[in-house]
Amino acid sequence: MDIMALLHSLINSYGLIGVFLASLIANATLFLVVPIDAVILLVSSTGIFNPFLLALFAAVGAAIGESTGYFIGKGGRSVVEKKFHNQLDKIEEITKKVSNSGFFFIAFMSFLPFGFDLISIIAGMVEYDLKKFYPAVFIGRFIRYSILAFAGMTVVEFFSGLI
Repeated sequence: MDIMALLHSLINSYGLIGVFLASLIANATLFLVVPIDAVILLVSSTGIFNPFLLALFAAVGAAIGESTGYFIGKGGRSVVEKKFHNQLDKIEEITKKVSNSGFFFIAFMSFLPFGFDLISIIAGMVEYDLKKFYPAVFIGRFIRYSILAFAGMTVVEFFSGLI
């Protein structure tokens, strides 16, 4: 079963809990693009779920799912440095940003649709406080998923008005 079929099945079978699980799975994968943004946009366009609740469940799943990178970074700094030896300058630059302006940097980067896996790994490497990490990821993802959920709902309402 491919990943899209799995995400679709979770949402159809379990509703908002399925959205949570799909987001958790999508965000737990490292350096693998899983189209949770597209799923949120498409699910919101059905009008079945309240867009706020859809974004909320997806953001909670995302925050928990990002633990994968965090704990890999926390447990394996030498492995990470070995694997990304040709990117050590970039890792060092991101490490300084996480250390200096962690919460806002993490929240902003989690809002962006790409590149967060490395940030979560580095947050683990510098042992960034989990009590700050989870809320920062949640805020960034909640804003992004809210935009997607309301956009999906709005597009359908717009085109429904034209018909």
